[in-house]
Amino acid sequence: MKISHLSLYNYRGYHKQDIAFSEGVNLLIGPNGSGKTNLLEAIYFLSLAKSYKTEDANLIKFNEEFSRIHLSLLSEKGKEDLKVIISKNKKKINLNGHDILKLSDYIGHVNVVSFLPEDMNLIKGPPKDRRYFIDSIIGQMDKNYLLELSNYKNQLKQRNELIKQLSEDRKPDMTLLDIYTEQLAKSAEKIIQYRQVFIKDINLHLKDIHPYLSNSQHQFDFVYIPSISANIENTLKENYKKDLFYKTTTNGPHRDDYGFYINQSLSSDISSQGEQRIMILSLVLSVTEIIYEKKKESPILLLDDVFSELDETRQNKLINYLNQSHLQTIITTTSINHIQDKILKEANIFYVRNHYIRRHKHE
Repeated sequence: MKISHLSLYNYRGYHKQDIAFSEGVNLLIGPNGSGKTNLLEAIYFLSLAKSYKTEDANLIKFNEEFSRIHLSLLSEKGKEDLKVIISKNKKKINLNGHDILKLSDYIGHVNVVSFLPEDMNLIKGPPKDRRYFIDSIIGQMDKNYLLELSNYKNQLKQRNELIKQLSEDRKPDMTLLDIYTEQLAKSAEKIIQYRQVFIKDINLHLKDIHPYLSNSQHQFDFVYIPSISANIENTLKENYKKDLFYKTTTNGPHRDDYGFYINQSLSSDISSQGEQRIMILSLVLSVTEIIYEKKKESPILLLDDVFSELDETRQNKLINYLNQSHLQTIITTTSINHIQDKILKEANIFYVRNHYIRRHKHE
């Protein structure tokens, strides 16, 4: 999957901008605030129909009525055109000349994997950030997972509402709670199985990718930590007393977590910021390999401010890896001073200034 052309109109700080991307590595170089990240955000928006930063209305250029993003894509299906128009109160999505009425019919059509500065919170941040990160990736690969996750959340909401009611009764009747628990347990089991398979696949790829990027032999394991690992229905029922006390479902996939471990120790305890960045990058690149295996098509890789906190050796290893991969990658950075000329010659370079992009041919 490759982006051939991107057009922005009244998007963020851009009035009108057209950019033709090439295969392989595309480097967007410019100072902070020049519009590099806005461009990545536009591509991300066309993937998930929402920004990772803000509400839709904030994407419209100041004093304008609407913004438009137009993307030409080359995929296994041939050439495709995607367009989204964002106005103050709504957005309109068009795929190959046809308006999309249901987002569920659209999500997953453009496969994008990203590394963003806020992803550094994955290691030290709350479990909900790690769950969202993994759920969004598995959902891109398999719509059935998204459907099951939605089903689980609906059942969880019903169960929690019932628990709140029962917690107020002196002699609660548990008959309906038993039924809700049995339904929730079936859905939870499916979600846990999806996650277990995904984490197993991730770690298979991490064994090769992480040692190369880190330039070390430290073992990186990405560990799934389910709040219930077996006998799900029985465990949920055994927790009735605790659930009624806290007035919520205290265990289940909505409380799962994931751990970053180096040599069997928590990364947050022993790793530097640069080492943690390499771990997350290794995870992201492993995801691209899994998507390629599952869909027989590479995703588009977006890397925002990726060189920060990476030494010269690791910067060059990353670009060299990407040059040799099957990925179209779009990278933002403030400088390429530490990248070797022989590696840069294989990349496509763009300079960004004041929300204007021009292409540069590296000599």
